[in-house]
Amino acid sequence: MLSRSWKLLLSLVLVGALFAFMGFEGVLARKAGRVAEPPKPEVEAPPADPQEALKDLGVVLVPEDTPPERAKTYDWRVEGMEPARQQLGYGLGEAVERGLEQAHRDYSVRLRYRAMGPERFTYVAPPGCGTDMRCIYAELMRSNAEPVRVLGERFAVSIRERDLDAAQATELILGFVRRIRYELPGDEPFGIVPPGLVPAQDRGDCDSKAVLALMLLRQVGVDAVMLYSDALAHAAIGVGLPGTGTRIPFAGRGYQYAELTAEGWPLGMIPPQYDKPQLWRVLPLPLPDTQG
Repeated sequence: MLSRSWKLLLSLVLVGALFAFMGFEGVLARKAGRVAEPPKPEVEAPPADPQEALKDLGVVLVPEDTPPERAKTYDWRVEGMEPARQQLGYGLGEAVERGLEQAHRDYSVRLRYRAMGPERFTYVAPPGCGTDMRCIYAELMRSNAEPVRVLGERFAVSIRERDLDAAQATELILGFVRRIRYELPGDEPFGIVPPGLVPAQDRGDCDSKAVLALMLLRQVGVDAVMLYSDALAHAAIGVGLPGTGTRIPFAGRGYQYAELTAEGWPLGMIPPQYDKPQLWRVLPLPLPDTQG
């Protein structure tokens, strides 16, 4: 009897230890929400006029002696702003681009990242991280802080020069990020493109673009948070501005939902397939002064 009890106790201990071990390695679905087709406008927009006046924000090169031909040029519109058409170039030097890619790979090695097919992977989460993506996002914000800061400063200068308010500054930055080409980063660790590479390579999926937008908005003084839904496999941004539409509560405030995968989504309008507020939550991420 004693021997049988001892064996049972040992079995329970071993099973408990196995579950405890497995708890450190989370298998996560890719946070890769598909492109949200923009709502149909009530009135079709007129064709683009190549002679239309535009606001040229210049070209951001990191470092400054980067050949201009490495820059990607973005052209987007912000309705209600004068002029509505905006333009900005951004490029990274070869060494900087390789460095950001290598830092991302090195971090994945430290966390024992393993791909398990096109939409699943495992990694060993650092202490206190749980099984969501907050630590990966926080590390990318830290390792990509400088090139994104240089880009954000160009936006900050333009916002000050034009005396834009918080709502206009938000639309300016969201319009830029939405203009970046949507692409599922299948070969990237954790299924995410580092934020400094998103505009440099003109590609990124939902959370790749959301991390970039979060960093830029916070840099210019806009209260923004990372919105994340594991159940919906999607990520977006919440903006702490007054207005109508879908709001996600956090820390006593309501944050307007901002879709980033495609152009045409007004602030506060959530795509129907993601319109399940109870499945969204805010991931606590560091503020800009703790990223460097």
